[in-house]
Amino acid sequence: MKEKLLIHQEVNLPNAFDIKDFKLFYRDIDLFRLSKKQGTPLRFTYLPSILEKIDEMKSHFNKAIRTTSYQGTYTYYYCTKSSHFQHIIKKALQADIGIEISSAYDIDLIQSLIEDGYVKKGTKIICNGYKTSDYQRGIMSLIKQNHCAVTPMVDSPSELIYYCNNINSNTSLNVGIRVNLSFLSAYPKESRFGISPEDIITCYQRDIKHNQQITLTTLHFFNENGLSSDDQYWDVLEAIVRFYCQLKRLNPHLTTLDIGGGMPFQSTANEYFDLPFLVKRIVSTILGICQQECVPEPDIVTEFGKYTVAEATTTIFKIQEKKQGEKINWAIIDGSFITHLPDTWAIQQEYPVFAVNNLQEENSPFILGGLTCDSADVYPNVKEHKTVMLPHSDQEQFVAFMHTGAYQEALSGFGGVNHCLIPSPKHIIIDKGDSDELEFTTFSEKQTSDQLLKILGYR
Repeated sequence: MKEKLLIHQEVNLPNAFDIKDFKLFYRDIDLFRLSKKQGTPLRFTYLPSILEKIDEMKSHFNKAIRTTSYQGTYTYYYCTKSSHFQHIIKKALQADIGIEISSAYDIDLIQSLIEDGYVKKGTKIICNGYKTSDYQRGIMSLIKQNHCAVTPMVDSPSELIYYCNNINSNTSLNVGIRVNLSFLSAYPKESRFGISPEDIITCYQRDIKHNQQITLTTLHFFNENGLSSDDQYWDVLEAIVRFYCQLKRLNPHLTTLDIGGGMPFQSTANEYFDLPFLVKRIVSTILGICQQECVPEPDIVTEFGKYTVAEATTTIFKIQEKKQGEKINWAIIDGSFITHLPDTWAIQQEYPVFAVNNLQEENSPFILGGLTCDSADVYPNVKEHKTVMLPHSDQEQFVAFMHTGAYQEALSGFGGVNHCLIPSPKHIIIDKGDSDELEFTTFSEKQTSDQLLKILGYR
């Protein structure tokens, strides 16, 4: 059946998907039957995928460390802003990872997980982002609680001064500092994140070197273009590792390099990333520079969010109508890209898209349109790919957007008022029980008119 599909359209189904009886299956789940039973728009999250992705990346790094005789360690952190939902973070924590947070309310989220027993004593917490006064107070409260191993990632000199002034006499604090990448000739000069290398050295010598309670252990950077195989990423990595070596010679307590996030996920059907090669090149690059600089290689930390959760979730729509246009045919979905998949119009994000049923039919090109009256409510929203292939059939048709688990609900505003009052979709959670059988639970029903009117003050 896969060969039959390839005759119509050259695509590579992700490993978790298959075709049976001319219908799309995900891990032996009949998506046509699921769509009919649960209704659409429908979002489902398959939680075991999260553990698989974490274990996969740990394996890549540990193998690279072993084969290169790298002397440092590797620690995986989950970036909560990709998806803050409890079922996501609870599942990720089962893989023995650290957590990276970025706002004051994240402190309350961590505290709730501690109280419920999901965050074990000694769990590593990285506090990233700009620190408001509430966020700073929350970090200090978490440190004084002494349940987690908390490392604030200093983003400005004033933040460091706050810790120096508020750490009590019987508490020690490990901190990291984020590097502002504007010092690099090929990097945009407008970056507001972090501290310049010169100011990092000044802060260390002035505020940390002789402070018996605060230790600078970590240097952090994040390339906003993400991890990739192009020269720009490797130029940035080399410059940061060389600065790490410079700072290490001044500060022997520096042990860790946090390379941030940006590990790619599969965003189109035919996309392929050689992740083992990419990871090995990261490890080999750091090792080679440290050997040149005669500096011990650092422990490596990553903060992967989208990579962790994107591929766990699929969003399914029903085609309401197929309309013949002047130059192209339209297929109208029973949802909205602006509401349900906001990245498709905000940053022109692509996703693997497949018809769920009628796969015995020949395919025809369509543009998918949402229910709103906005011209931007379309997919695809990129010049390179202008259509989606759908079965040329008048039968009931469903279409699945894969790998939609990162950011979409947070950006659209889960539980709130969406554009044109398009309701949030039903969301179900799929997990495995003790007997390894699939368990389906409803996380949230499709939003109702009464719920929306209450938010708007009509009830």
